[in-house]
Amino acid sequence: MPIIRSTTALAAIASGFFLTGVDHADAAVAGDFPNQFLSCFDAANLTETELPADVQGFRLIEIAEHAGDKGMPAHCEIVGAINDRISPVDGQHYSIKFRLRLPQDWNGRFYMEGGSGSNGALKDAMGPTGLNQEDSALERGFAVVTTDSGHDNDTNSDSNASGRSAFGMDPQARLDFGYMSYDIVTRVGKAIVEKYYGAAPEKSYFIGCSEGGREAALMTQRYPDLYDGIAAGAPGIHFSYSAAYAPFLLRIFGNLAETRNQLGPDGIPLLNKLYSDNDVQLIADAVVGACDALDGLEDRMSNNIEACTTVTVLPRLRALTCSGAKEEGCLLEDQIDAFVAGMAGPVTSDGTRLYPGHPWDPGIGGRIGDSVNDGFRSWWFGSYDSDQNNARKVTLSTPQHAMLWQTPPVPLRPDEYVRFEMNFNIDETPALAYATTDLYPVSSAELGNADSPDLSDFASRGGKLVIYHGAADAAFSALDTIKYWNAVNETADGQAADFARLFIIPGMNHCQGGPATDDVDLLTPLMAWVEDDLPIERLEATVSNPDYFGGKNLSRPLCPYPLYAEYDGEGDPSSAESFTCVAN
Repeated sequence: MPIIRSTTALAAIASGFFLTGVDHADAAVAGDFPNQFLSCFDAANLTETELPADVQGFRLIEIAEHAGDKGMPAHCEIVGAINDRISPVDGQHYSIKFRLRLPQDWNGRFYMEGGSGSNGALKDAMGPTGLNQEDSALERGFAVVTTDSGHDNDTNSDSNASGRSAFGMDPQARLDFGYMSYDIVTRVGKAIVEKYYGAAPEKSYFIGCSEGGREAALMTQRYPDLYDGIAAGAPGIHFSYSAAYAPFLLRIFGNLAETRNQLGPDGIPLLNKLYSDNDVQLIADAVVGACDALDGLEDRMSNNIEACTTVTVLPRLRALTCSGAKEEGCLLEDQIDAFVAGMAGPVTSDGTRLYPGHPWDPGIGGRIGDSVNDGFRSWWFGSYDSDQNNARKVTLSTPQHAMLWQTPPVPLRPDEYVRFEMNFNIDETPALAYATTDLYPVSSAELGNADSPDLSDFASRGGKLVIYHGAADAAFSALDTIKYWNAVNETADGQAADFARLFIIPGMNHCQGGPATDDVDLLTPLMAWVEDDLPIERLEATVSNPDYFGGKNLSRPLCPYPLYAEYDGEGDPSSAESFTCVAN
């Protein structure tokens, strides 16, 4: 059982700096760290001079000393809060909470775990080492930190006004979520690490996906000195523009639902009733038929993402058109037209593209017995059997769009979400993204976008960036991430691969899942690149769910863009060794 000291007890004990038989003046070096310099409590109690100068309202919430069991190593756990305050705008109590775990057997490295959604929850701070990996960074000896980014879903939410995005009413909470909290938590975390071990971290790493991927990308641009190795998964780097996908889709599918009179009891169009699970699988099967063989092997994976275009897929879709009434093995013409339009991506009335469309990929579906993978449809449509809209583009993206990715924020009741997006004027997206007011002097674009292609400061100090993205991600488009990597490469005069590499994962949905080789260690090769100057030529990945492939335990190489994995024409088609990274 951990030993927990409450904040009441903490307040009664003066902070101190007591070494356990080690001279603090003797700075340790990586690989030669004592197990523990200080007690957990003493390390957590930073004095005013030990805190970064801009830290206000620092307090400790909980300290626990874990003996280590069930795969968790012996370590010190510290939960604290920074910049406690009461908002003058909404009257809510806000603070930037963090959780830091300090292993007794430290490897000299620091790790930050990115957030998800709109944050507001304090993750466990174990530290993922990749996708579907069983071990953690803590188990490998990293000091690991995470943060709620400055708001708490339990106290700063309003179920009648935009739910967990309600914090968007407070200007400072917006800034903390946008970028400030990750910087300040990193610096406080490193200060505690240095006090606890008597030495600063030798190397620092950041791994996150989705919102955490945006945070990871942010670190390379706004705070290039904080981390040496960064892995950014499915990064939402253009939030103020990707937000236009919600009104774009809801208008397409909402209008179709109204035309068909597929409405809920409140008269709101039900997006989830437009396509059955089987309909979605028919679309995925059309992609397989059109693109599966473009990488040299028919295995229900489409590795050659750039060759699998709408022009390639559309004839297969048209061949599925029902000759009469809707039947299980065919699609109505308006279903095909609406889905193709959705994949194309949002544009303004004058044809200006706001955000790239999505690539065609078999991960749109994926069947295991009678069950169809819902990783894609959960974002666009929601559960077919639901009696109300539960698509994430409605329940998650819409309140974020209204409260965070336009200025000023617009509070919404949940029953207003669908109509708000259907009536939203997409042409106003750029103006609202860059708008400011006296109360909100920082625009949504500055708040949430992490799209600067100039990573020279990060690269000049030896920083290395791995970006990964599922080809069948329905939340953020892999094509947008490809566009960003190309911009980075152009800015770096074609030398971006020296410090940044992008890996597209065929079949994978948002951050993981789907008929994909989505089981891969990212931390080990990233460390080798940072610390041993060994560039990542390819990543070895396996399927986390072999049932998508008839129970076969497939492995595949993930190739750095613009390369893709092509079958050699001989050798075991289940093995990554039979594939070569090639270019179109």
